[in-house]
Amino acid sequence: MIRINLLPVRAAKKKESVRFQLTVAGLVTVSVIAISVAAYFKLGSDASLLKMDIDSAGKELQDLKRQVGELSKLKEQKRVVESKLGVVKRLEGARTGPVELFTKVAGSVPQRAWIYSLQDRGKVITVNGYAGKDEDVAEFMRGFEGYGAFKKVELIVAQRSKTKTAGRDLVEFTIVVERQ
Repeated sequence: MIRINLLPVRAAKKKESVRFQLTVAGLVTVSVIAISVAAYFKLGSDASLLKMDIDSAGKELQDLKRQVGELSKLKEQKRVVESKLGVVKRLEGARTGPVELFTKVAGSVPQRAWIYSLQDRGKVITVNGYAGKDEDVAEFMRGFEGYGAFKKVELIVAQRSKTKTAGRDLVEFTIVVERQ
């Protein structure tokens, strides 16, 4: 029988197999390192972009806070101006209000009657005065009722009394008038 020694072929194949495995292991290691380095630089780039976005958002936030501060100042100024306008409107109304009231009262007073007291308490007006006769008081009340601005005219007191200044009997009256 012939024997062939195949050991050197097996050793050569084994060496080649080890070389192949080392080559594959080296390529895998290099590719893993390359992928890791690429991922590191990619994540670093993303992180720097995000940092720049955060910085620009911070600057924008500061600008918006400044604008909000300016807006709140403008709102405060607007509120102050509106309150001043309200005061001016109230003063304008108060300036013409008593004139209108005195015009209406003067137009309602009959010839033989006079007023010694007039109190304006917003919606209620109290008129105190003297008249020659009861009919003059009634005429005075009808004069008030003739104006559409008054909803209720009520006689509180009407009594005869002798006055010191006139020296004769007069009707002293108190009338309450409610505005609408």
